[in-house]
Amino acid sequence: TLLYTIKFEAWFRSMINMVTRKIRWPPNIFQKNISRHIYTFLSDEVSQALQKKAPVLALESTIITHGLPIPYNFEMAKNVQQICHNEKVTPATIGVINGKVKIGLSDEELAYISNGDRNYVKISRRDLAPTIQKLLTGGTTVSGTMLLAHQHNIDVFATGGIGGVHRGGQDTLDISADLTELGRTPVTVVCAGVKSILDIPRTLEVLETQGVTVATFGKTREFPAFFTANSGYFSHTNVCDAKEAAELILTNKKLKLNSGIIIAVPIPNEYATDGLEIESAISIALQEAEQQNVNGHAITPFLLGRVSELTDGRSLQTNLALVNNNVLVGSKIASELANLLHKDKPMFSDKNEVTEKKILVVGAINVDIVCAKLSEVSAGKDLADGSINHVVGGVGRNVAECLTRCGTSSSLISIVGNDKLGKMALELCGNSGMVTNQIEVIEGVSTPVAQLLVKSGNVLGGVCDFSSHSNIIEDLISDSDIQDSSYVIIDCDIPLSTALSVAQKCLESNVPLVIEPTAPKKFQKFVESGLLGMASMVTPNISELSLIFTEPSECFKLPSSFHVPEDLKEVVINMLRCLQIMCTKTKYRAVLTTLGEQGVLYCQLSSDGLLELLYLPRAPRDISVVSSSGAGDSFLGGFFAALNKGQCLETCLKIGSVCAWESLQVFETVSPEIKMGHVSNVLDRWKHLQWESQILFRGKFDFSDIDMVKD
Repeated sequence: TLLYTIKFEAWFRSMINMVTRKIRWPPNIFQKNISRHIYTFLSDEVSQALQKKAPVLALESTIITHGLPIPYNFEMAKNVQQICHNEKVTPATIGVINGKVKIGLSDEELAYISNGDRNYVKISRRDLAPTIQKLLTGGTTVSGTMLLAHQHNIDVFATGGIGGVHRGGQDTLDISADLTELGRTPVTVVCAGVKSILDIPRTLEVLETQGVTVATFGKTREFPAFFTANSGYFSHTNVCDAKEAAELILTNKKLKLNSGIIIAVPIPNEYATDGLEIESAISIALQEAEQQNVNGHAITPFLLGRVSELTDGRSLQTNLALVNNNVLVGSKIASELANLLHKDKPMFSDKNEVTEKKILVVGAINVDIVCAKLSEVSAGKDLADGSINHVVGGVGRNVAECLTRCGTSSSLISIVGNDKLGKMALELCGNSGMVTNQIEVIEGVSTPVAQLLVKSGNVLGGVCDFSSHSNIIEDLISDSDIQDSSYVIIDCDIPLSTALSVAQKCLESNVPLVIEPTAPKKFQKFVESGLLGMASMVTPNISELSLIFTEPSECFKLPSSFHVPEDLKEVVINMLRCLQIMCTKTKYRAVLTTLGEQGVLYCQLSSDGLLELLYLPRAPRDISVVSSSGAGDSFLGGFFAALNKGQCLETCLKIGSVCAWESLQVFETVSPEIKMGHVSNVLDRWKHLQWESQILFRGKFDFSDIDMVKD
């Protein structure tokens, strides 16, 4: 009987194994929110945030189990989570409870590890496996937290301070595992540097050896020493704000460096005085340690205990303030990084729902008669062979159509005549999905028309009758039209008086005004009127940009901090000079210059003096150009469609470039191929081509710099 029982059990097991090998079990079928690691469990909040690609900030737990006394440890753990929630960031406090790794500790779990049981273990990388194997409970160190955060795609982690090289470490080799973890795990650690009880210069040397980027959060490269903002040593670089820190992290990810980053945050000014007193206590404690011959592993506990005694516990309150500040900065960085990473999502959904505010366009509608010449003839002797196409154009209309095709709500204020061409223009606008209820049909005037001569896709010249543009008067634009818009775009075909009226209303309503030059001579009149001083953005090509100034750009030189190719320096100088005379009452002012075959330059200055200069090469696919007449307008429409949806600048430039690329291939001024989803698919197909923007300058900038470098 026993023999048959054994045989049956063996047969049964073999059948079960055979069946299970043939079945593809779906993930998470048995355990909700279990991670890809069988010992790791995610909280519902963290799991949902990661699925939605919402910002998540990792938090360590050794500070709870070993770093702070009761009840401060539990209060701190709750406070930092609330700071994250206030910034709309999901906190992910990481720890191990009874052999299970928890990503996102609940209130009950925080209380459990805050009970002061000193049998809890400190868990770095080396301790993780035995802690799980023995079903122990403990707090994760910087090293352990980084490892687990990276395994679950959490890029930013905030803590108090990192470990480092202990004093005398050159003899004892007492070097924190945090440093080696930073060298092999691509997680950004936001901290207050290292405490001055450690050997700061040797710590920075080890970090350099490990290939770790160390950046001070602020305007200088002074490396903080926890309780003081100035350790006397310097970081490799600095980041001025959370956005710049997020861009550094994203660049590190794109380069696949697989090493971490330290964002070293100086002590807040309100705690600087206490910090100096604590540093003084540390100096006394160090002297006492030397006198008492305390060294090796015993020195750190001795120093921490002595400093607490000398400061009557004030070091604890300052410590808590530092942690809270680091978590606040870390939350802001995580939020900015999530915004940057959002560009990898499809730009356009398949739904027609539009939730953002509309973009108002005030500009011309023209009917273009495009004559494409295929053969050469002598003047007056014969007619050239070619093709003739009737298309609806006009800079303002083209921009509005591209916005509509990209799924962005837009309104076009313009006019047509009550004639056949006007009716054709309205019909074609409607067919593209545009809203036409603010296009006025004027009796007794002719619809603007242009006859263009095109060869090899380039407009050689033509004849136009645009006299009817004078009927685009300021009475057509109400205050509510301006106030209900996220941006107002005007072209230079409208009367100057109308443009000035729109600009004034934009200033009063705090709505950014964008000027599209249209043509060099028309743009020059707008410049001479002082209209640029009311604009937030202007979008000239190279020739239009050069018309803004009477003084030649050769009179200026770029500062050495600008990494600009020689053939683009003159363009950049004129862009900077243009920024100088633009509106200073808005948060940003920008110049967007298309360079034809070379690509596009974007220069933006914020109200706090941060200048960004980006260059994007032309689209990486060669095409046969059919007509270039609407390519620039398509670029502008695509750019603002992306900008209106909150995309980052690089994505906006790429979206605009794809729209221009599509329109170059057709006779229509705006390609019918520009549809929801299509542009996103093109960008997905081009990902392997390494088509990336280049940062030519980013940093604080003052226009006095231009005066200083003047020859």
